[in-house]
Amino acid sequence: MARTSFADIATDWERLLVTVANNKDDLQILEPYRAQLEIELAGARAASIEQAAAQSEAQQATRDLEGFLTRGKDLADRMRRGIVSRYGRRSEKLAEFRMKPFRSRKKASNVKAPKATPGKVSNEVLSKQEGEKPAPQDSTTTGPSQ
Repeated sequence: MARTSFADIATDWERLLVTVANNKDDLQILEPYRAQLEIELAGARAASIEQAAAQSEAQQATRDLEGFLTRGKDLADRMRRGIVSRYGRRSEKLAEFRMKPFRSRKKASNVKAPKATPGKVSNEVLSKQEGEKPAPQDSTTTGPSQ
């Protein structure tokens, strides 16, 4: 079953109430139901208005919260920059404020030579192994340059 909007339901109930009221001589037996439906329709309209107001208040509260958070983040950042300015970016005192002090990298003591990619051997490596001069990189020149 498809969803029906509140406006569609209210319009349907209004038409039904008007039609039953126009034929009240023939539909005397339905009078208690008609009266109760009028009460329910009025209650549904009031609840819909309350719902819209509550939704509006919730949206405003969300905007207020976003504003507080934005301004608070800005102030917290300013405070952190002030702390770093006061103590310096290398001070261990920053850890007290849950901030990382700048620490230099330690130099590696064992420097390893880069590994050659398996299966790929450059022309220089081959020529050194064979005791020859390295082959020229540009294949378009065949003789001495002029």
